[in-house]
Amino acid sequence: MSTAEQHEHPGRRTVLRAAVAGGVAATATGTAAAVPAQAAEATGRRRFDADSPRFTLAVLPDTQYLFDADSTDPAPLRETFRHLVTDRSGANIAFMTHLGDVTEHGTEDEIRRAAQTFRTLHGKVPYSVLAGNHDIPSSTDDQRGDSAYLREFGPRRYASMPTFKGASPDGYNSYHVVRAAGRDWLILALDWRISDKGTAWAQGVLDAHPTLPAVLTTHDLAHADEEGTARLSGNGQRLWDGLIRGNDQIFLALGGHYWPPGRTVLRNDADNDVHLHVTNYQDRYYGGAGMIRTYGFDLVRGVIDVETFAPWFLARDPARRTPLEAETVELTGPADRFSLSVDFAERFRGFSPVAPPEPRPASLLAVSTEVRRSGMTPVTRCRSPTAWSSATSPATATTSRPAGCTTAAPRRSPGPRPTTPASPRTPASASTAARDRTAAPSCAPVRGPRSTARVRWTPLEPSCRYRARQ
Repeated sequence: MSTAEQHEHPGRRTVLRAAVAGGVAATATGTAAAVPAQAAEATGRRRFDADSPRFTLAVLPDTQYLFDADSTDPAPLRETFRHLVTDRSGANIAFMTHLGDVTEHGTEDEIRRAAQTFRTLHGKVPYSVLAGNHDIPSSTDDQRGDSAYLREFGPRRYASMPTFKGASPDGYNSYHVVRAAGRDWLILALDWRISDKGTAWAQGVLDAHPTLPAVLTTHDLAHADEEGTARLSGNGQRLWDGLIRGNDQIFLALGGHYWPPGRTVLRNDADNDVHLHVTNYQDRYYGGAGMIRTYGFDLVRGVIDVETFAPWFLARDPARRTPLEAETVELTGPADRFSLSVDFAERFRGFSPVAPPEPRPASLLAVSTEVRRSGMTPVTRCRSPTAWSSATSPATATTSRPAGCTTAAPRRSPGPRPTTPASPRTPASASTAARDRTAAPSCAPVRGPRSTARVRWTPLEPSCRYRARQ
């Protein structure tokens, strides 16, 4: 949020300070409530399911009023992070991204306190943070050099995260690759004012990952009217023209900075939809109280379900919530709770088409072969006569298992079966058997020395109708 915009709403900081003062009296009771919350955090580190077709992207906008000099109160944000950690398995939370303006003035003290609060989340849910105009000198771009923000939220912070894949040379832009729903997703976190060098770096990242669907996050992207209809800001237009519209991978772009929240859909150069959203709740009670927005991706239903709520208020006893808390615990208006219909396969087809399964030869589907070697030996099952031949050849029978074969646990070969007199065959039946044997040369077993073989052919292959026991 710019300085001029702050002057349009002079009462918010007063409300926040009054709320902080009122919260001092509740500290004693709040301490007792923190014990089960910490226990929940300890037991909530469940595994994220990267193969589930449903996952959640958490989005955290401007938290600057929670880190505002003498009005600093990290409790709401800490509770938000606890919620994400505890609910990671239940909501299958893949990642969290902060949209900038972490602090109000970007001072060493504010940045340090914010960085300490992020320890609640660090190592438990991967995340990205980008600089807003309140975190750094607002008149500069990503070539500004060193800053308190860069020292705490630069690339070094993310180095231990498996999702983190790199940052621009200046350190103010980064990207992550998140594995979710059985595929990789690209998350770009771009500075409040990305330079031409930064834009070239971001384009290089997209070029290096041409098949990954991408979510672009930045601080200043779009602003909305009171009805929630968004339009690009000046900086957003620059990003649209220089990066978004020409890269079909970018299907979702998220920004903060402005309020009220809103959204719009633009068509890129490939004539595909790009969803652009602005998210910011700093004008709400308690500076937004660490309010989080979740994007629930459901690749089965083909939708993204969006919800907005404040975990800090949600964790309180409903009977003890103040009217302002009850009003802010969850936002249900059309700009804050909605669903996006997305045919993911069709939307991503231009850069990541779904490859049809390779056809399999009928012989691989119709033949089931077992090789039994005498004594306490494994049972080898092969998917084709060629593999079976290799399994029983003298060269491989005792040294290796050929491709296309699997070996079961060792078992003792059965003893000789009781013999019964063979019924006499007529010449016609004998000739039929001979014809069947010669009609399927590819199904004939090849026996190695000192082995007994049993061959089974399914009726799916006409040339293998003859069933033999040897």
